[in-house]
Amino acid sequence: MTSRERVKTVLEGGIPDRVPIHDGYWDETLVRWQKEGMPAEACTSREAIWDFFDTDIRMISVDSSFQYEEEILTEDSRYVIKRTKDGMIQRSIKGITSTPALLDFPIKTRRDWEELKSRLRVTAGRLPVNLDSLHRKFSGDKRFIVVAVHDPYEASWSKLGPFNLLESMKQDPDLISDVFRTITDLNLMVCEDLLGMGYQIDGAWIWGDIAYSKGTFFSPEMYRKILHPYHRRLIGFFRERGLPVIYHSDGDVRAVIPLLLEAGIRCLQPLEAKANMDLFQLKQQFGKRLVLMGNVDFEQIAKGEDEAEREIRLKVGKGKEGGNYIYHSDHSVPPKVSFGRYLRILELVRLYGSYDRNH
Repeated sequence: MTSRERVKTVLEGGIPDRVPIHDGYWDETLVRWQKEGMPAEACTSREAIWDFFDTDIRMISVDSSFQYEEEILTEDSRYVIKRTKDGMIQRSIKGITSTPALLDFPIKTRRDWEELKSRLRVTAGRLPVNLDSLHRKFSGDKRFIVVAVHDPYEASWSKLGPFNLLESMKQDPDLISDVFRTITDLNLMVCEDLLGMGYQIDGAWIWGDIAYSKGTFFSPEMYRKILHPYHRRLIGFFRERGLPVIYHSDGDVRAVIPLLLEAGIRCLQPLEAKANMDLFQLKQQFGKRLVLMGNVDFEQIAKGEDEAEREIRLKVGKGKEGGNYIYHSDHSVPPKVSFGRYLRILELVRLYGSYDRNH
């Protein structure tokens, strides 16, 4: 099977030749791996990384930012302070992949939003500048191609700040509904343009991050009232065009999975093990309704060869039973895992993930 056929088969509820493979990596992990033998040219872009590891999914990403020019404001031996494309100011520690300190955001009041929302009506420059060559490469390699967008919540917090966003969902829901509506409209316009150009797109990948280790950032009732209508619009756009939707959220999203299914998602990723996302409980609860992607606990992988093989044998070897499973780390591959160990993991995924042999 080609990558495209393999992923498509799983998302349609069938059994492929083996479990499809996709993954993400911390920058710090790639720095370590280059010291351990990974070619530098394989780390020049996310596409080069995926090609090197021969994974199955490729992304064409939509930019839903305010489109400010990224700018380094100050820099010293320890920290870098920069302004992002959303106008957020953040401080990062040099040489370490970690959550940056969030210092300032462009939207503090309704007036700020009214002044800035017009920046989200401009569709020019929202797709990769090298779209033609990217798509030609993905299509020639017979990969499963997704258009990747940020959902309204994920695209909003870097504009308003996470605390201001959550407070405003409760105290000023009309404002947040306008923000979510504007971002959804932008995403739909750009995706309609992309599909209208005639490019082959196989599915959609929606970045959400609506949860943390203890649950969602808001109640299921708040989700249904404010965010769910825009999920239905966004996900419905793809479903109406026959494109299955992979939804990404870190954390414990169990409380809203039924609502995500109601909105139309086909696949949930990455199923963080440390956030009590249990692959087998989810398979039992949702069956064929939901394709599950991830849950491979790299805390176990990092412990040793025996623990690593046990984790893959369990999550991939048993997780594949009946289909509806795609391999992915349960977050992103951390730098505590060596290059050699990761190469071995991919060997084991292909071994235990094969449907042609029993293990």
